[in-house]
Amino acid sequence: MIEYYAISDVGLKRPVNQDSYLCLTNKHGDVLAMVCDGIGGSNAGDVASGEVVKYFSDRFEQSGPFNNIEDVKAYLKKELASANKHVYDLANKNAAFKGMGTTVTGILINENGTVCFNAGDSRVYGYLDNESFRLTVDHSLVNQLLAKGEITYEESLNHPMKHYLIRAVGILNKVEFDIHHVKDMDYYLVCSDGLCGYCSDEEILKVIYDESLSTCKEKCEQLIQLALLKGGYDNITVVVVKR
Repeated sequence: MIEYYAISDVGLKRPVNQDSYLCLTNKHGDVLAMVCDGIGGSNAGDVASGEVVKYFSDRFEQSGPFNNIEDVKAYLKKELASANKHVYDLANKNAAFKGMGTTVTGILINENGTVCFNAGDSRVYGYLDNESFRLTVDHSLVNQLLAKGEITYEESLNHPMKHYLIRAVGILNKVEFDIHHVKDMDYYLVCSDGLCGYCSDEEILKVIYDESLSTCKEKCEQLIQLALLKGGYDNITVVVVKR
């Protein structure tokens, strides 16, 4: 039985929570966990993230059956592209929404395995045998510069373009998503950068394997507190999934 829990907090500095999340089991027992972090400031980032979550919540319960991992990948590729087009069209039909967009990241767990997907800088982590594994790549300008060796890791931490994304849902008519099969883990964490942007991988790992926190709910609540103690500079959303 797969256990999961999700929680979101506005943080201590932002007036509005532009994060949205989804945890859902379909009629075949497949589990979808997703986090979206809206972008666009006053231009309805909360609308963009909420629309992607609503799109999947309307469709996922009736999805499947998935016969294999390739079926899962094909489903995600199709539905993510459709969700992107939906947000893009909304942004172009309403001046109040112009320029809005959102990250999207998550996992779909099926009896055949787990598929991870991502566009933007929200993240999925996997945890196995007390080790942490980052399962997504940040689609950010800073991460791109880091990969090319143009800046150091230390420079990346406080880079002025730290939050500039090179991929996001709803900004362009089409967007490329990373969709890949990942190893089975003890736990998965799906989170916005309000957590992983301020808390280290090691700090998060300690919470995931803290034996005094016996449920996914307790682990989620502790992760929110950890991010708030770091200053709560952004909206914080976390989903913990235990296989």
